[in-house]
Amino acid sequence: MLESQFNWKLPEVSEPDVAKKLQDQFKLTPTISNILVNRGYTSSETVEKFLNPQIDDIYLPDALHDIDKAVERIRQSIENGDKITIYGDYDADGITSTSVMYEALMTVGANVSYYVPNRFTDGYGPNVDSFGRLIDSGTQLFVTVDNGVSGNEAIRFANEHGVDVVVTDHHELPEILPDAFAIVHPRFPGTDYPFGDLSGVGVAFKVAWALLEEFPSELLDLVAIGEIADLVSVTDENRILITYGLKQLQQGMRPGLHELVKLAGVNEQNLNETNIGFAIAPRLNALGRMDDANLGVELLTTLDDDRAVELAAMVDQLNQQRQKIVADITKEALEMATADYNLDHQTLVIAGQGWHEGVLGIVASRIVESTNKPTLVLNIDEETNIAKGSGRSIEGFDLFSSINVVRDITTSFGGHQMAVGISLKDTELDNLQIALEKAADEANLAGQPKRVLKVAANVTPDDLNLELFYQIEQLA
Repeated sequence: MLESQFNWKLPEVSEPDVAKKLQDQFKLTPTISNILVNRGYTSSETVEKFLNPQIDDIYLPDALHDIDKAVERIRQSIENGDKITIYGDYDADGITSTSVMYEALMTVGANVSYYVPNRFTDGYGPNVDSFGRLIDSGTQLFVTVDNGVSGNEAIRFANEHGVDVVVTDHHELPEILPDAFAIVHPRFPGTDYPFGDLSGVGVAFKVAWALLEEFPSELLDLVAIGEIADLVSVTDENRILITYGLKQLQQGMRPGLHELVKLAGVNEQNLNETNIGFAIAPRLNALGRMDDANLGVELLTTLDDDRAVELAAMVDQLNQQRQKIVADITKEALEMATADYNLDHQTLVIAGQGWHEGVLGIVASRIVESTNKPTLVLNIDEETNIAKGSGRSIEGFDLFSSINVVRDITTSFGGHQMAVGISLKDTELDNLQIALEKAADEANLAGQPKRVLKVAANVTPDDLNLELFYQIEQLA
């Protein structure tokens, strides 16, 4: 008999009377009402809002920290004719965030351009060199989207050169915040914004709304893509934003997206969140991994049908290249992960040469899925002998803290418990492996229980029918 790889967590209905009441009130199957109750939807009001999202329930931007200050500063630059540069990020959330802010500023007549940093030459977030080049080319105000709260050095540099920075971001706030003119963030300490799990594009949308002084429904399609791609909670106002964004996407109003959807083989009129997660977002992410993510902003914002066809083809081709490169590196890395010299290791440090650094996080994730071991996958540069790559972890093992104790052997390092980016001399790889194995022993990694698989509901064959199928779709 095969042994289960997971510890199955079977559901129990915590409040059966409540589930029965909701079942009758909303004409739900028992399976669906039980799922809703188990996930905390125990009142008629919360169930109604979940099953039937309404655009009027989206929160006003007013409660966001520094929103008024940010809008006032942007308007000042618009009135003065100053050059505003939107400083974005190279993933799908960052690309859509940049597009949302760019379109909003264009609508109000701003002198605006955008810059999406290059993963390989610029790295993530604001950096002094990029800011310096942009200031030299005339930038008089920066507006960051989906990044900025950790850009202390670059923002200090901008301030010293008389250039203000408005930060709009959603990432974890560091202990020391940058001295930006304004920081718009849904989880800023001391503010009472009612929903803290907006993605970068969600925050950019709120700034655009405040700037335009009317609800910019035409931007919701971009919001839906960024929210889904960034894996934020699909509840509360995110659920509403995505619901209405999907409806707009189904109309195919953006030439670039229309052509990309066609190349992805997706039925545009029935486009859903799965299509975004597995067809649209990976193609946008491929730009930042393989080439220049600025092309993604042009794709999403162009009104030229011919250019849209050209850009969509470029994006799709890059994604195909990305898929092949990932498959090739994964095959090679998996052979190393399962080789005799790694069988007794609780953690994996896998390094090769000629591996494309833009996809190593994906490869690390696949090795973790296959081995259930925390894994670092690195490329060794033959000229510099620097090993650079990404790591992914498993529940119960803090990868960031495990490496942080030997941070001095790295040349750059950052991340969090489940994912890291790292570079170090190739001569330090053995020391890195030793440190990870020591951390694994201290965390009793070998004695950790199996990964938990949460089961949403128990069903019998008699429960399976079209009614259940359609109601499950309502929970998507």
